[in-house]
Amino acid sequence: MSSFKIASLLFRTLSKPVATALKQQAKSHDLFRSMCINVAQLAHRTEMNWKMNVLGYKKEKIRPLNDAKAIDAGANFLGEAFIFSVALSLLFAEQLRSRNQAQRQRNAVDDRLDDLERGMSESKEDLRRMQEERDLLQTQVDSLTEESASLSTILMQILSKELNRHSIERGHSPTEISQAHVDSFKRESD
Repeated sequence: MSSFKIASLLFRTLSKPVATALKQQAKSHDLFRSMCINVAQLAHRTEMNWKMNVLGYKKEKIRPLNDAKAIDAGANFLGEAFIFSVALSLLFAEQLRSRNQAQRQRNAVDDRLDDLERGMSESKEDLRRMQEERDLLQTQVDSLTEESASLSTILMQILSKELNRHSIERGHSPTEISQAHVDSFKRESD
């Protein structure tokens, strides 16, 4: 940015000697001289008509400038027009540069937003997949819990029958196994 401003200042500074050279060339070359005279006469007529119409000066016949004044005025006009065109082109270049910079910034923000949205959608997909896996695992845990309860009941029945058979063989009365016995057995094994 600062390099552009330095270059702009350099171009404006260099345009003044170029404008001075144009003025000198206008006085010495026939082509430039005739162009300066035509430009100066046109500018003089336009200025006088404007003064008569807009500013209310008395209307009179517009006399053309003599050649020396016309050459000086035309050369000054060409030099100033050159300086003005350089300054105007620098303004357009600065406007274009700032517009491009703003566009690059908007594109960078848009890219970052796209990345965030993509990351968010990936995170949502991961979360959905993890919830499905959690639900599947919960289903498996519930199934295993049911199987464990079923096996526990079967084990109690088997143990009860075996203890009753051993008690009867030894001549004792059968004992009943309760859930408390099974639970205490589970706690000891854990």
